[in-house]
Parts: sequence; C-alpha cells; structure tokens
Amino acid sequence: MSSKRIAVGILFAVLAMNTCTLAMGQDAPDQQKSMAPSITKSQSGGCTESCCPTWGDPCPCVYVQVGALLIQQVPRFNRQPIVVDPNTSTTFLSTSDLDSSFNPGLQATVGMCLCGGRALEFDYFGLFGGNASADAVSPDSNAFLTFPGNLAGNVFVDMDRVEADYSSSIHSFAVNLLCCCGCCDQCCGDCCCGGVACQSWTWFAGFRYINLNEELDILAERDEVGGVEDGSYNLRTSNNLYGTQLGARFRRTRGRFGWDATGFAGIFGNDARQSQSVTDFPDVPLRPTVSSSRSGVAFVGGANLSGLYLLTNVWSLRAGYNLIWIEGVALAPDQLDFNFAASPSGDQLRNGGGLFLHGANVGVEARW
Repeated sequence: MSSKRIAVGILFAVLAMNTCTLAMGQDAPDQQKSMAPSITKSQSGGCTESCCPTWGDPCPCVYVQVGALLIQQVPRFNRQPIVVDPNTSTTFLSTSDLDSSFNPGLQATVGMCLCGGRALEFDYFGLFGGNASADAVSPDSNAFLTFPGNLAGNVFVDMDRVEADYSSSIHSFAVNLLCCCGCCDQCCGDCCCGGVACQSWTWFAGFRYINLNEELDILAERDEVGGVEDGSYNLRTSNNLYGTQLGARFRRTRGRFGWDATGFAGIFGNDARQSQSVTDFPDVPLRPTVSSSRSGVAFVGGANLSGLYLLTNVWSLRAGYNLIWIEGVALAPDQLDFNFAASPSGDQLRNGGGLFLHGANVGVEARW
C-alpha cells in the first residue's frame, strides 16, 4: 500500500513538472520582457527601483511566510447522548453540546527557486488546544442520571454531576514541488510610476503528512453520606494521514497592495488508533484499557485567501481567511461505548468522521 502511494505521488510530481516545462517554453520570451521592470531599474529614466519593489517579483528566488492563526474546529461526529434520565427520557448532556471556540495556531512556509520557474516549498500548519467543554447537573433528588443503556458501576448510576472535556490538536507538514509562471505590466513612466502590476500562477504537487490527536474525558461525581465518589471515562484517538496533493496559487500585486489565493486537495492514507478506559470509585478499572487500530482512506482539502500590504522592498503584511476540510478520520466522541457490563467492549474503531476548520490568519512575508 505504501509503495503504491509513493508511486502515485512521484507520478503527480512528474506530470506537474512536464506541464510546467511546456508552459515555460511557450511563455518564456514574453515573460523575460515583461518581468524586467519588476526586478531591475527602468531604462526610461522616469522610474526608480523603489517604484518597482522586489516584492512584486512574480517568481522570487526565496520567500518566507510566518503567521498566527485563529481557527475554529467544527467536527462532524455522530450526535449521541452522554447523560440521560431513562425514567423521563430526558437527555441532559450529548456530544452536540461539545462546541469548540476559536483557538490559536501557527503557519510557516519557506520556498526557494530551483531553476526554470521551478521551486521547492516547505509548509507547516499547527493548531494547538482545540478545546470544548460541557456539563450536566442533576436538577433534583428525583432525577436519575446515568449513561445511555448503562446500569453498571458505582458512580455511573444515579450521578449528580458530569463534565465532558473534548480536546484536539493538529500538526501538518508538507513539501511541494512548484512551477511558477508570472509577468509584470510594461509601464514605468510618469503616469504609472509606483503602480506596476504583477501577477503569477503557481501549480504544485507534493507530499503532506497530518497528525490529528483527540481526547474526550468524561468526569462523573455522586454525593454520598461519606463524601463525594468520582469516576472517569477516558477516550483517545490518533490519526496519521499521509499522501499526495495537488494545488494552485494565484497572486496579483499593484503598488503597495496585493492579494493571493491558494487551494489544494489530495487523497490520503490514514493509520487510525483509539484507546479507552473506565475507572469507577474507588479507583476500580470498570473497563481496563482497550485499544484498536484500522487503516483507511481520507480526503484533505484546503484554501486560503489573503490580502497583502507592502512595508519595505522585501517585507509585507498578510491577513486573510483559511478553510480546511478533513474527511475519513477517527474522532474521540465516535468511539463512545457505554456497555460497561459486557466484555470485550469499547474495542471497535470508527474512522468515518470529518473535521471542518475555518478562521483568520495574520502575519508577515519576505521575498527576495
């Protein structure tokens, strides 16, 4: 399976580079003429180098992007009850209550020109501590709170308080082989000095690895005459996605302002794992730690749209919005199994979940 994915990735890269070579061969004469004002001083004498900043170079030799992210995760897992009262058919807590807020992240990209419009790019994307919490409290002494279909355990039958804490983290690494084709307007006189427009199309093919880890902790308490009894249900999932991707990027600048848009998509293999344990009062393993794993196929796609503002001939500000869609992963809430009395139980892995991420980015860019 791994050798097939590697072969497919190499094929994508070869096809992309062949396309790049053909495009460069057809457009090279015009590009060499049109790109001159953006990277050298004007020959007309009416425009200085500051009017044609290097940041407008459609295909730079080296570029670096670093930005902070504020991202919200919208998981697509099975909506199911967590705490119910079977006597009244009331749901006090469910996975639908686990709504994540916006959380911080980091994005960094480094690219360098190879030759003939080709470039090598390294990209990192990380989201730290995507957290969500929800709780349920018994409204009165007549309520009977328990997990769905469960009448086993000390704490988990007739609970008084339950808190569910859901967290996840994402780390993504990519290496891409790019083909850049760009040009600049041939205007550098008194009428357009400082307003040269440059644009570029970049196609890329590469390899991406994504690590998605999740944890769901359910903490339960019951008030007794001798004190408070407590117990916990802990679930962990790990997804390791790896595969090839194809994408494109369009960039346009004029004067001090500009914008760019990037999109990519790919089919990935996913090695998913899950483990879970249930600890009852007093520190009794109601379900000893069990685990399972499964391989599957996943899809990953993403897009970014950013505005640009020139600070110096090299440095500029970036601000924009990101969208990422991941499908075919094991999410922690999907692994819930409240059948504590049976053995074995909790050893089934479900990897059909999805994750949608969206949010803003702000940072800096340097181009040489």
